[in-house]
Amino acid sequence: MASNAIRTQKTTIGYSIVTPPTTYSPLGEIISFDGPGGKASIIDITNLASDAKEKLPGLPDEGSFSLVCNYSGDDAGQAALSAARMNQTLTHFKVTFTDASTAVFAAYVMEYKISGKADSKVEVAITMEITGAVDWTATP
Repeated sequence: MASNAIRTQKTTIGYSIVTPPTTYSPLGEIISFDGPGGKASIIDITNLASDAKEKLPGLPDEGSFSLVCNYSGDDAGQAALSAARMNQTLTHFKVTFTDASTAVFAAYVMEYKISGKADSKVEVAITMEITGAVDWTATP
């Protein structure tokens, strides 16, 4: 059976600090991303009449979304996310995959961490905490 796998290369990630977002500005120099993806807590509904543990899923928690970028002091997107962390601004994100499917969500920037080492480049790791649901749109 043929695979429906898609390439990561050319995936784009945009952001907007406007609510509701009408356009998304691009984030530059992205090396990798992780998320969105989350889980739900388990609610124990076991009672004295139960024969075994009984459970219900709790509210979905979409978790976090993280990026690693080549640091660029000239990148407006990286500067905007650094400012969003400092100001605790709700920021909207849109991940567009190479098959044109998308993931759209709102998040708070929780970490903006620059690092470097000898014989390498300067990188920035950005971690966001998603609030609310992720809107997944399949390939048009």
